[in-house]
Amino acid sequence: MPMKVDLMIVGAQKCATTTLFALLDTHPGMQGCRNKEPHFFSTAKDWRRELPRYHALFDQRPGALYFEASTSYSFHPLRNPDLWDDLYAYNPELRIVYIVRRPLDRIVSGYMHTYERGYTDLPLEAELRQNPFHLQVTRYATQIGPYIRRFGADRVLVLDFDDLLNDRDGVLRRTADLMGIDPAGFDTTTDKHLNVSVGGGKWHYKWDHPNRFWRGVRRFAPPIWRRLTDNSARAFHKKPELPPALQAELMAELAPEIDAMEAILGKDLGHWRTS
Repeated sequence: MPMKVDLMIVGAQKCATTTLFALLDTHPGMQGCRNKEPHFFSTAKDWRRELPRYHALFDQRPGALYFEASTSYSFHPLRNPDLWDDLYAYNPELRIVYIVRRPLDRIVSGYMHTYERGYTDLPLEAELRQNPFHLQVTRYATQIGPYIRRFGADRVLVLDFDDLLNDRDGVLRRTADLMGIDPAGFDTTTDKHLNVSVGGGKWHYKWDHPNRFWRGVRRFAPPIWRRLTDNSARAFHKKPELPPALQAELMAELAPEIDAMEAILGKDLGHWRTS
């Protein structure tokens, strides 16, 4: 029987999806994609014809549950407008995990990622005012609502970033319940907190897909490659601060989203509304 991916961690960006992916990949019943974020269903021109290329990104083994974590699956409407329908057509039994975080923290962390990776040279306030992406992907209810309606609430698990930090075992138990696996199978003996914003040392996006010549440099002249890809000049040593007026504007925009997320999570999110 052809393989199918069983779980998608769809975001949100800068909400510890990398950490959760690494934790899930320690379970003997789970098999993560070799490329944590293939972005396949948000970028493929004809996903049905290109499925062999997608499935080749997974090390296949009998009985495994396959998963990936493309945050672009919650970039609506900036990517594939038919994404939820495409995923349902691909696997109607698919399970979805979405992680949310205090909105202002996510926005700042997202900007830092954008700047360090070289996608913008603008300072924080100018970038947020000129690029609607940062606000749009923080509209959590807007992003996850279509998944809940398409797949059903029982197949969508929405997690709080704070719980992943402070109650990791509880989060893994909930994820295990979603997947029908033994929660004791996760390796929690090491502290997995990856993709740190401050001092993370991300390289510029232009080096993501080096040509044959630069791949040769990377392989045969590592010191030269390290110097070429040194991006330390763009690294942050502390988080930039949002001006109070901009904070108020963002909170006014996101207030309905926070109201909706309180209903989805079943918890008070008052701390999200404060500066």
